Amino acid sequence: MSTEGPTRSPESVLQRRLALGDLLDLQTFGDLVKGFAELYKVGVKVFDEKGARLADIKVGNGDFCGYVFSFTEGRRCCTATVARVKEGPVATVQSAREPLGPPGVPLRGMVTVPCFTGLRYLVLPILWEGDALGRVVFGPFTPEDLGDLPSSLTDLTPGIDLALAQGHLAKIRRAPEQTVAKVMLHFAQLLEALVGAGQKTYLTSQVHIEATLESNRELEGQNRKLEAMNVRLKEMDRLKSSFLATVSHELRTPLTSIIGYSEMLSEGLVGPMNPEQTDYVRTIMDKGDTLLKLISSILDISQIEAGKVRLTFDGVLVSDVVTSALSSVKPQAQKKGLVMDTKLPPRAVEARADREKLRQVVVNLLSNAVKFTPKGGWVQVWLSEVQPQTELGSAPGYRIVVQDSGVGIPADQLDKVFQSFYQVDNSSTREFGGAGLGLAIVKSYVEGHGGVVKVTSEVGRGSRFEVVLPAKPPTPGSVIAPPASDVTVAVERF
Repeated sequence: MSTEGPTRSPESVLQRRLALGDLLDLQTFGDLVKGFAELYKVGVKVFDEKGARLADIKVGNGDFCGYVFSFTEGRRCCTATVARVKEGPVATVQSAREPLGPPGVPLRGMVTVPCFTGLRYLVLPILWEGDALGRVVFGPFTPEDLGDLPSSLTDLTPGIDLALAQGHLAKIRRAPEQTVAKVMLHFAQLLEALVGAGQKTYLTSQVHIEATLESNRELEGQNRKLEAMNVRLKEMDRLKSSFLATVSHELRTPLTSIIGYSEMLSEGLVGPMNPEQTDYVRTIMDKGDTLLKLISSILDISQIEAGKVRLTFDGVLVSDVVTSALSSVKPQAQKKGLVMDTKLPPRAVEARADREKLRQVVVNLLSNAVKFTPKGGWVQVWLSEVQPQTELGSAPGYRIVVQDSGVGIPADQLDKVFQSFYQVDNSSTREFGGAGLGLAIVKSYVEGHGGVVKVTSEVGRGSRFEVVLPAKPPTPGSVIAPPASDVTVAVERF
């Protein structure tokens, strides 16, 4: 007879504090840091919060630092400087000061740590959602105003060969501190994008794994009649895991290049561009926006499935929300030559809703319509006044209708359009891109408001999506994705 107590469930990834190494593809990140250091000729080191080195690229300072290290006092001071840069507080204490950064630009907590040799380091904390994940160290570099070797070096190292030391010093990058700070801020933006993308991918995969393990633990106690269902669930999980793994792998590397280098080019950090190069940068930025939208959609659906998205209801002017959503998709519609028609009631429609989630519902539906409507077609959005709605049991509500003259949806697919990751055309050569998440998000947010969404469509003659929402929704709670039917994997309309 077993005397063991009940098995405790492992701590959820949502309860754990994530480490910087969990959020980065270290091989890809190392290649990126190496390219960045070689481009700007400045050493770059990245440490996590425990001091573990995630990247270390030295540029030009080996001979000089090695020579200074050969002196007893030089060795002691070098060791103290390295410890200060690596483990000391990222604050203006212990000889550190605020750097000479670009005017009017926030420095994100960056500090300058001077070295007794006259060189300098810039140290930047890596912060994410209020947590300190580590630090980035730029340097050492030679400040532009450094002339002769300072007495803080020569007094500690009697017998130093000044000519030899100056020769070694000449190999280290000399630059104004303000310029190095600007480069470091661009590196911080790139790192922030990498950490954000990594968190989305990591949480999505880990939450999915935890959900799968929990389902398996529950299914283990069922009888043999449930084993067939268990096999189906595992296959569905495998397909979803495969999809998420593919997306994370295919998006991470190009996203790094797209965001980082396009921003640097647009800032003119590598010189002016000719018209052809400008076109290339615009293309890069467009592709980057596409990848960011995909990653955002994956994060949204994972948060919905985990019940982490909570609605905050407040009084909103629905007409303003619809108008704001239209302004977001109008550039895409103009590129395709689509006619955008808006029908708003004469009186303002006031209701209680989560403004941002409601706006995302309208944006997703409009983006969907624009994507699947051929050039020269039309897209219409219509908003009703607040009045009794049959779908809400005659309770007061309003109706938002988005319809188009697009390609339409086959009748046998209409009951699947709001499922996550389902695609009508699953081939690698399909005409329309996307991850199939937009309509799943729409359904979850609408139902979180106590409303309903429905669709009618005819192939070749367009689609009509209707969202019916109460003027006074029920008490908000977590938005949870609706249970899937036969296949948990929304039609490829977003």
